[in-house]
Amino acid sequence: MKLSGDRIKELTLDLVRIRSVVGTKEESDVSMRIHEILSHLPYYKANPEHLFYVDNVNDPLGRKSLMAILKGQKESNNKACVLIGHIDTVGTSDYGALEEYATDPHVLIERLSELNLPAHVREDLTSGNYLFGRGVLDMKSGVSVIINLLEKAAEDPENFSGNLVVAFVTDEEGNSKGMLSCVPELVRIKKQHSFNYQIALDTDYTSIRTLLDPNRYLYAGTVGKLMPSFLVVGKETHVGDPFGGLDSNELAAKLVEKINLSVDLSDEYMGETTVPPVTLRLKDLKPEYSVQTNRETSVYFNFSTHISTPDVVLKKLKKVAEESFEEVIRKLNLEYLTFTKKMNLPHKQLPWRSSVYTYDEVYDAVLKTEPMLKSLLDDEARKIMKSGVTDEREISLHLVRKLHTLWGEKDPMMILYFSPPYYPHMAVTGKTPEEVRLLKILDDLAVERDVHPIKARKFYPYISDLSYFSLPEEESVESLKRNMPGFGTAYILPLEEIRELDLPVTNIGPYGFDAHQYTERIEVDYSFYTLPDLVLKTVLGMLRSEQQ
Repeated sequence: MKLSGDRIKELTLDLVRIRSVVGTKEESDVSMRIHEILSHLPYYKANPEHLFYVDNVNDPLGRKSLMAILKGQKESNNKACVLIGHIDTVGTSDYGALEEYATDPHVLIERLSELNLPAHVREDLTSGNYLFGRGVLDMKSGVSVIINLLEKAAEDPENFSGNLVVAFVTDEEGNSKGMLSCVPELVRIKKQHSFNYQIALDTDYTSIRTLLDPNRYLYAGTVGKLMPSFLVVGKETHVGDPFGGLDSNELAAKLVEKINLSVDLSDEYMGETTVPPVTLRLKDLKPEYSVQTNRETSVYFNFSTHISTPDVVLKKLKKVAEESFEEVIRKLNLEYLTFTKKMNLPHKQLPWRSSVYTYDEVYDAVLKTEPMLKSLLDDEARKIMKSGVTDEREISLHLVRKLHTLWGEKDPMMILYFSPPYYPHMAVTGKTPEEVRLLKILDDLAVERDVHPIKARKFYPYISDLSYFSLPEEESVESLKRNMPGFGTAYILPLEEIRELDLPVTNIGPYGFDAHQYTERIEVDYSFYTLPDLVLKTVLGMLRSEQQ
């Protein structure tokens, strides 16, 4: 059995031509195209129930993912590999005047050649070894590898041992509604067919880890993601009396200064280090222009994890927030002292004190006077969603502000909470026979060579749907639930099903550069003519029965 690089390239171009920007109904167009491709195969004509759509849960856009089952008939082998790939892309506005060509790689390469490109991009453009276009790298080429694997296994199921369960999912670039909707289906399929799931394999893109990195990577495990967020409440004042208040923007700016790209906050485990936290949004909440200083500011961060659980991250960032608050107060007192001296006016210390609370601390305080608080906030979440607000982060922020209002405290403070989404990290350590086998397969596939060595590494470094195949311990998840406003109403995770899957994960994907940029491109030789064999060997190795 051998996969076809030419066919995978053909499929990639086919899928890239379908615009499927995250957050649009057109994501489902790719599901339907893949269904069309697979439904023509004799296997799926004979077994149409093994190819079906899965509607996204709580999705006003009505998007649907596609799932496929392929049962090998060579022998009695209940082992199964789960393969996943996302079919959405980020937007195309970054292409500017070339946006209409973003999903037409052949025309795009001609148009790009007319631009003043960076030297290394132009070198790739003229090499003939790269395809450019939105989704060509992230990740319709990886999806095409999985399609071709299904095609080849379906050609001769009598000589295929083991089983494949595939999910082509929507919304990965957004809130992972596609994958989260497929998780219960994966559990159902496992029970219905008595499958023994071995691994979950994603074919999402890979790239350089640093600017001079020559390697190609096979990953065991995946990075996790939390979204620590702050509602910063100051004290408003007239701009003519700036020391009479406490600007929430200044407090938030100090948080950004101390957290954004701070490598001290990176997570380290098993010789791997996550990227540091990154600010994803910072905004004040004053609805109008006026000469009143700002009272409320919101900021949230992307926080990658390898080992730190939600409770640990809360503890770390509460400490940073307290330090930030105190530094701002010290700075203001020094500036106020300087100002009063210059004005020859009497001076006294400003009244501010550092106050940082976690969401659950505020919740418990309000609960003492509002015994029906949970119902009240759940109703508020439903009301917001009914009004047309779909951004889960905005819903969480609204609920934090509501809780703060119910509390009635007027002093400046920071409230630390988690915004959706949550992506658990997953380490492959060799703790189970499946993990031992996966690590050995990846080590065997690693190749030391002078040009572009293939290396096995821990933790796929980009946020992906692989996170939804296992969970950390129950206590850590409970901390997340208690500190994520709207959990269970505005944001739903199938926690029990994820815990039931409990699979080791690996990412073996195409190689290229500049995902999410207008210069997104895939290296043809590796991605179409080396990678497919690596994916196939991993799948067959994990499916090998004890008799083989």
